[in-house]
Amino acid sequence: MKVREGLPLPKVPPAFTLIELLVVIAIIGALAALLVGGLAAAQFRGRVTSCSNNFRQWGIAVNLYAAEDAAGRLPAYAMRVSDFNGYGDLLPWMVSREMGTNLGRYGMTVPLWFCPARPFELQRVQDNMNGIRSGWTLNTLEDLTKYWEWETGKGLHGRPRSFAVINYNWLVPRPLIDSGNVYPDPKVVRSRIPDGWPRKLEDPSAAVQPIMTDQTFGGWNADKTVFEGFAGGHQFPKYSMRNINVLFVDGHVETRSAGKLQWQFEAQGSIPIQIVY
Repeated sequence: MKVREGLPLPKVPPAFTLIELLVVIAIIGALAALLVGGLAAAQFRGRVTSCSNNFRQWGIAVNLYAAEDAAGRLPAYAMRVSDFNGYGDLLPWMVSREMGTNLGRYGMTVPLWFCPARPFELQRVQDNMNGIRSGWTLNTLEDLTKYWEWETGKGLHGRPRSFAVINYNWLVPRPLIDSGNVYPDPKVVRSRIPDGWPRKLEDPSAAVQPIMTDQTFGGWNADKTVFEGFAGGHQFPKYSMRNINVLFVDGHVETRSAGKLQWQFEAQGSIPIQIVY
């Protein structure tokens, strides 16, 4: 077909140049990164809130326990001194295995022993259990205490050790069998505050000293002038500790940022560890 003379040719829309295309791709990538980062931050905040709710459930269980105790004492099951090389080897995340099953009647369930903001802790236990015996999963408190028994192994005389390693700092002083001491005790450990930690609901220290925190610790610099090197707590992104939760006897929970944490007492084993909250 012939093109009639005098008629304008159809206009061809201009195409993107390579530079314009790369700019558009870069903008889309930046927006996607912002969106993904925002979602991750929102998920982290949600997990910290779930941890706070778990702490409140701990507070309810502790108060129910103390209400049944004739002296209003908080849960403080004894541990054997012979399970350790000495007082300095004790750490606040070591508790009697009896806590696992005995607090069940007060509403404590398996998920409450693991922080939602640190899901790898629960996954590690599940993986270990399946490695010990194929198909063994963590369903009941009895499963948990059996796992604790396997984890801590045997002590003197070939008997199972009496303690469990949990994912929190449990600060209620517990008696040590065959010893006149309790742990923790500010008269024995180096402590920032000499008041000690509450053992009963009405103890004066209950207003200022918590009974439980997320497992958090750190250390001094070489000159012991600056506290640094926080570990544990709620980390976001990975290896960057943002905050922890702290539980008091009355059941209220505080979420404390890393910048507000202070050293509280020193575990005096072969490598001294500063416990912080």
